[in-house]
Amino acid sequence: MNSSRRLPFEHLRWGLIGTLLCTTLCIAGGGQRHAQAAQVAAPGQTQAIGPLSADDVSILFPAPTRASDFATLIAVRDLTTPNPQDPTKRDPVWPDAVFQQFLGIAASPEAQVAGTQARIGLPQEAQSIANWYVAAIRIDAGAPGLSSDIRGQFGQTPEIRLIIQPVTRNADGTPKVLDIAGHLIFDFSALEQPAQTGCGPRRVPDLATFQRIITDVAAIRTKLSNGQLGTDKVTTIGVPLGIHPGLADATTASGMRQEITSFLEKYISADPHLDAMAVAGLPNGAPAPWIFLAMAKPSDTFLPVPGPTLDGQQFAQMLQPVAGGFQVVPAPHTNNLNEITCKNAAAPANPPVADRRGDSTSEVFVNPAPAPDKTKAILDLIADPTKSHFFNTDCVSCHTETQRTITMLKPKEIPGIDPAALPKDVWNVRNFGWSPAGGLQATVTRRTAAETAAVVTFINSQLLPSKPH
Repeated sequence: MNSSRRLPFEHLRWGLIGTLLCTTLCIAGGGQRHAQAAQVAAPGQTQAIGPLSADDVSILFPAPTRASDFATLIAVRDLTTPNPQDPTKRDPVWPDAVFQQFLGIAASPEAQVAGTQARIGLPQEAQSIANWYVAAIRIDAGAPGLSSDIRGQFGQTPEIRLIIQPVTRNADGTPKVLDIAGHLIFDFSALEQPAQTGCGPRRVPDLATFQRIITDVAAIRTKLSNGQLGTDKVTTIGVPLGIHPGLADATTASGMRQEITSFLEKYISADPHLDAMAVAGLPNGAPAPWIFLAMAKPSDTFLPVPGPTLDGQQFAQMLQPVAGGFQVVPAPHTNNLNEITCKNAAAPANPPVADRRGDSTSEVFVNPAPAPDKTKAILDLIADPTKSHFFNTDCVSCHTETQRTITMLKPKEIPGIDPAALPKDVWNVRNFGWSPAGGLQATVTRRTAAETAAVVTFINSQLLPSKPH
């Protein structure tokens, strides 16, 4: 691809998309407009908060199957926040102008996989913002990861991420979930100098705002367990990650939806917080291949993001069925076995492929497959958020490690995940959301569970206000 299409990454703001998509995982976006508002220390607190659990910060909605299920979903179009100039007016959190940029990038040359004719082609139903709904929500204490070495290179970006999917109505009024996903990433941080020359800027977290986010998340958890959101008292403590218990319970689903909507409208807004998006889609009218593409906002407009583990000029990556298995194109050059570094193929300092050292699931799609111990080592590495993240591991890997684990290693159980939410079909590449493949199901992967566990541990150990002495 033409080098003139590279982004001005010296201005980008960094985050983690991964999970679509490439969560996709997260992406960069940017602008100095947050710098004055950000704070690096949370104010003193006097009220103690009990430890959070996985379902408190990773909220998965049940996959809709009945016409009545629309009543407990959240339409992205309906989410609004007060206009900063006129509080009597409401602004959409996903403005139509930004939605049109999302559609434009999904239809751009960058959405075509380099060296192939394959490209994302969103169907007409997905081109109406009215058909996009919230499938899941991730509350993250710091993208692209919370280990000390990752924060040392990238800083810390607290986020609220919406995983959204198009849902239409069948002739009988029942929902039809389209096998497409998007990510909207709202961050709470500011810029500071890069950790190394040639990298993007590090992020300084707005911990004052994130502390309030945590407090409100805990308040919702408490209302639910006290029976204030419906007839039943529903707990999240000790529950494996899956469909949120408050949304799964018929007596609390409506109240939980209202609480989530109020929470989102309190904190997320297009300006200044929406700085990254991503899409996972298919060619229009075709069942394959899966194509992943990340987007970021370096100034006033969203642009496609070069793949950090590709060659610096390639943007989209795909997983396509081939005789006897699957193929990943372009083949990634990951860097998740070297020391953590902010240098990557999406930044000016692009490490030569020969200097990169890493694993990807492209190595376990081959025939014959690696030995089981080698396969396990590869898949465990990709599922480990302290070693693998958006800037050193490709999108396809993060979205296929769990299905590869289930298919190739056949574990009896995967701790921390509700067995009903584990991907049941080889074509289910959802990390956290709804997959129509093999029968509609709400899905959780090892990668999502590991990231969630890291977030919960970090919040409970470092950010929760303690009891006064």
